[in-house]
Amino acid sequence: MPRRKAFLIVLLALTAAVGLALFATSKAAIPAVTRAPGVGDSATYLRIVERMRGGAGYYSAAHQTLLADDYGTASVFNWRTPTWAELLAHLPSIRWAQGLLAGLAMISVLLAYRMLRNDGGPLIAIGTVFALAINFVGLGVEESIVFTEVAAGTLILFSVCAYGNGWRNLGAIAAIVALFIRELVGPYVLICMWLALREKQWKELKLLGVGLAAYFAYFTWHWVMVMHQIGEADRAYSSGWLQFGGLGFVLETAQFNGLLSIVSLGWTALMLPIALLGFVAWPKGLRSGLFVVTYLGLFAIIGKPFNTYWGALYTPVLMLGPAWGLYAIYEGLFSHDHNAGVT
Repeated sequence: MPRRKAFLIVLLALTAAVGLALFATSKAAIPAVTRAPGVGDSATYLRIVERMRGGAGYYSAAHQTLLADDYGTASVFNWRTPTWAELLAHLPSIRWAQGLLAGLAMISVLLAYRMLRNDGGPLIAIGTVFALAINFVGLGVEESIVFTEVAAGTLILFSVCAYGNGWRNLGAIAAIVALFIRELVGPYVLICMWLALREKQWKELKLLGVGLAAYFAYFTWHWVMVMHQIGEADRAYSSGWLQFGGLGFVLETAQFNGLLSIVSLGWTALMLPIALLGFVAWPKGLRSGLFVVTYLGLFAIIGKPFNTYWGALYTPVLMLGPAWGLYAIYEGLFSHDHNAGVT
């Protein structure tokens, strides 16, 4: 890309970073809503798993717990599919699930290093490993492991890295497994299908299509099982999932990101435009960039204020961008090569 155009793109990204940081600073002044210990989605999901370990089936355990914790249960979309809860209930403890996710995260980091060393060299690869480490610190928090978004987000990162290493079928399988854990993975599967069609990868497209059809059958069964549980005691929420939380909610989902979750929101606001710039600079960053931008747009529209943990779906992949973004800033501002800059 010509240096002048690269400079303008970098300048735009830096301006966005400063603007978002100022926005986040003003937003941070608003007192946060705090919850008592044992209250919240993670505590509820953990109680569901504990009931299942006591011998209850998933749907009866979920129904009893959701009603006791005053959740709206009249809509099937307020019920998680049972895949992740069943796995947690059959493991000896949550720590086993932590170990499984940590192992998958480690493999994903190694695949990311291999992918980015080939694409951009060792400095970008090492920088990305550091960024991913910031994200995966969150796996050390036991309460986060019960979130289906954490498991699905780790699988999506593995999928992206498998694709980046040329293992397309493995990437497709990981995407489908993530979908069975959380239905919000659907847009990522559709992105994979579009890219497979665009690149004429017919076997991969067939694999994704079969997986998607299987998921539709699975979700239909889930719907029927939920309907069998619903009775007069069940209520619906007064407001739906369309909340139009906009930039504020998007930033809060992006902050559900390992170490970034315990520091000022301003750091997330600075990082986000740099990461997005990185997907532009990364020659093979189309899949990651499309995925992240799709979910940023999606969460600007849907999600209740307490659903910030949904960010765990995309923040692992988001962390593939910052090292490329910093490289693009350096090239755009300081490189003396007139053909250098954002590629």
